[in-house]
Amino acid sequence: MTFRTFLLAQAFGIAAFNVAINSAYTSYLWGAEQQLALGEVSADLAMTPIWIGLLSVLLGTFFIRKAFADGTMLRDAGITSHPVFSRLPRNVLPRSVVVAVLCAIAFALPLFLALPLIGDGVLTPVNAIGTKAIITLLFSLLIVPLIVYATTADVVQ
Repeated sequence: MTFRTFLLAQAFGIAAFNVAINSAYTSYLWGAEQQLALGEVSADLAMTPIWIGLLSVLLGTFFIRKAFADGTMLRDAGITSHPVFSRLPRNVLPRSVVVAVLCAIAFALPLFLALPLIGDGVLTPVNAIGTKAIITLLFSLLIVPLIVYATTADVVQ
């Protein structure tokens, strides 16, 4: 498997899984409501990137390290790791906390501040669930490849 194929499989596979889980979760939470105030759901929507980053590191790092273990995939692709990624803690638990904090600063806070700009503040459950699915998809396709690329620093020296 090439690095590009691995990266695409990780990004789209995890994005599809995340969208399914988050859609089911929000359908359960918000499905019975007639209308949802954006203020009530904006924190949940904005926390999505934090959870994606945290869980991608916690659940994915072992598998990513295993795929890169012999270094063949990265050597064949000519992948070099950016030095900033070598500053991440090697242990998965502290790494996941650092990534969650970075996702909160870089993605969740701006999203939380931008959400009130999208409309009148009242959503139907379908709109709220659809918004959650779109946010999940977009941030999964952004954060997961970053996590994969950051994990190359564990192998490439």
